[in-house]
Amino acid sequence: MMNRFAPLLFAAALLGGCSNENKITITGSLTSPMEGMVYLDQSEVDRSAAVDSAEIKRGRFRFTREVTGPEFFQVRFPGNEFVGLLVMPGEKINLEFGKKPLAMNYTVAGSPGSEDIRFLDQQLLVTKTRLDSVRSIYNSLTSEEIALRGTELEQAFVDIVDTQRKFNIKFIIENISSMSAIQALYQRIDENTYVLYQPRDLQYLKIVSDSLSVRYPVSRHVRALKENVTTELNRMYIDRMATLASQLPGTNTKPELPDINDRMISVSSLKGKYVLVSFWSTASPESMNELPVLRSIYNAYHSRGLEIYQVSLDTDIERWKNVVRFEEIPWISVREADPERPVYSRMMNITSLPSNLLYDQEGNIINTNLSGRNLMIRMDQIFNK
Repeated sequence: MMNRFAPLLFAAALLGGCSNENKITITGSLTSPMEGMVYLDQSEVDRSAAVDSAEIKRGRFRFTREVTGPEFFQVRFPGNEFVGLLVMPGEKINLEFGKKPLAMNYTVAGSPGSEDIRFLDQQLLVTKTRLDSVRSIYNSLTSEEIALRGTELEQAFVDIVDTQRKFNIKFIIENISSMSAIQALYQRIDENTYVLYQPRDLQYLKIVSDSLSVRYPVSRHVRALKENVTTELNRMYIDRMATLASQLPGTNTKPELPDINDRMISVSSLKGKYVLVSFWSTASPESMNELPVLRSIYNAYHSRGLEIYQVSLDTDIERWKNVVRFEEIPWISVREADPERPVYSRMMNITSLPSNLLYDQEGNIINTNLSGRNLMIRMDQIFNK
């Protein structure tokens, strides 16, 4: 009888073990008298949501959760005081709080990631305090005093911000494979200012994204970081294009090219519509494979304000014209006048085919590198919002 049920008992033990491996406990103790509720918030890059609550009893509280990978949490107290945590499955975390402010006076044990978060957050709180001090002095000055000390105080403010930035960069470099690097990437001086605020700081997002994608490929935090890197690179590209346009007075950065009937058609003439400018070649298998996707979105959204402006880089003009006719392409199809020395594709930094740019109704580039499923999703966002 025992042998008959032994496999079931063994399986139950395995299942129980898996559950325990994913279980985390967070216990806290406070030396300062405090009553009421304490909350556990699960944190994302741009928001937090309460997932549990506990009553503080005799200065102690406890949370139990299950996680399947690294997760960011906040323990939030009355008065909106909170501390951040970076937890891993199986951790038993102990928090001990001293006097207020609690975020500056606590220790953490049992969670190396949470210790990193404490280190980062406390340094940022010191920086914010120093900035508030400089700001307070500046605001207390008279106009005459500002004339004398204003430049000095402004430089002090910049120096404090720069010191914090260098601190975060050093932390990221030293913890490139740790999820805590995400916290260092997204810390803010205030609601509108990231610690890593310079355009070249985008490289650190890319480095961390590449490193963590190898170590934590299924983490939603890592996937969100990867998507953010793509968005920021896209924004930087668009900004660069806008700068280029402003530096080239008299140069039209919007294509104006001939179709198969030698009729000149410009993107500028399509203002008021969303315009997908698609660079392609009939000699490119990838470009030909994308035709069904373009046809699908054209059929779905053309009547609702979308136009496709397809720019050919075919050196064989007759081949291009024949393919346009054979495929019965319904959208605007034009060709670079000299595909071997193309003007617009070079101006738009097109390095592979197919490549797509999306213009909004005012004629501004709002997306680049859209293709396949991502292109379908973007169209749905625009026309079905």
